Amino acid sequence: MKYAKFAAVVFVLYFLGYVLGPTITPMLVKEQEPELGLTRDVEYKGAVYTINLAEFRDADLPTTLTIERPTEIPTAGGDGTVRLKKGDVVTLLNRKDDILFVEKADAKGKGKISPADTDLFAQLAKQIYDKEAGDFVAKVPPVVTPPVPVVTPPVPVVTPPPTPVATVDPTPTPMPVVEPTPPPVPVPAAGGKLSDEAVIDLMKESIAGGAVKEFTIDQVKGWKIAGDETIDGTEYQTGLAAYEAATIFGVRPVQAKALIKDGKVERWVYAKSGMEIQ
Repeated sequence: MKYAKFAAVVFVLYFLGYVLGPTITPMLVKEQEPELGLTRDVEYKGAVYTINLAEFRDADLPTTLTIERPTEIPTAGGDGTVRLKKGDVVTLLNRKDDILFVEKADAKGKGKISPADTDLFAQLAKQIYDKEAGDFVAKVPPVVTPPVPVVTPPVPVVTPPPTPVATVDPTPTPMPVVEPTPPPVPVPAAGGKLSDEAVIDLMKESIAGGAVKEFTIDQVKGWKIAGDETIDGTEYQTGLAAYEAATIFGVRPVQAKALIKDGKVERWVYAKSGMEIQ
């Protein structure tokens, strides 16, 4: 009899758990909230950048996005949907956490999509790369080679030999000594400073002459005037050379700074750290 009561209690508890389990389980166990898709590692030109959307202001975001994965948004009136296919360009209206509010004006669509469906992360990685590389858009004026003048040789004039003189001075006439012409050097402009063109030429000659071993002139992607700078009490004219270097994080843009004094490059340093480049 005692065992029969025990079996009945067990059966009742099992039945209650079977029937009420799906109802009370969500109240007892809190589901883990999904992690926001705000961070992604993006590879760009051999370098890997960790992009965290939370670190970007709305003003830093691009105005248009390209769809990478097909998705859908509702129509502006809410009575249908607009299919967005790969390659479509949409306008970024707003952002909240990992949700983007976009518009496809020509299809009258407006709604929410995920950043993973667009090229947002790739565009932000390019922004960081361009910022590291600096602004080296062709600011250096092109070198213009002056035309070679055409010289017409003069017509030789035949002069009859002079009448010999009876008395000839036996002392030979000394030949004039011709000093070798030194190679041209950059000429400082007014105030003892080189012109912008001369600074660029001086930097190119320094790199081509092997002043540093870190990079060669073929690696340089651009040249830029950086103005005057006082270092350890000495005033220098400075210029920047941007080149790409292989690092443990991939290929990264690097800026080398030339310190110029008295018409010559005294040394090259890294623009960010100021350490000398060997």
